[in-house]
Amino acid sequence: MPILSNDAFLSQLTRLYERSKESGTVYVTMKRYAYDKRKDSSALSDPDTEYRCLVRAVGGSTKISTLVNPQDTDRFHDAYTNIIRLHMDSLKKKERTKKVKKPKGAVAMES
Repeated sequence: MPILSNDAFLSQLTRLYERSKESGTVYVTMKRYAYDKRKDSSALSDPDTEYRCLVRAVGGSTKISTLVNPQDTDRFHDAYTNIIRLHMDSLKKKERTKKVKKPKGAVAMES
């Protein structure tokens, strides 16, 4: 899974949503990027370290990911929110069965 630039990730994410419009699911996860302890132990010990955000998306067999720097977070989330809003129309409401409510305090009458 290659790590894409933020703009390339957003364009690929748009394509994933368009492909899954009729059927399929796109999963998006975001989490704080943890530095590798073996490579850079100084990054973990510094309390003022600004962590990047790892964003992954999976649609079918396609996997994409990107790292968002702290100073780019607002711009990335605005663009991500716009993409989500554009593709919200393919969501379906859950069909629920209607339950018959019993009246409270009703006692069965014996004849």
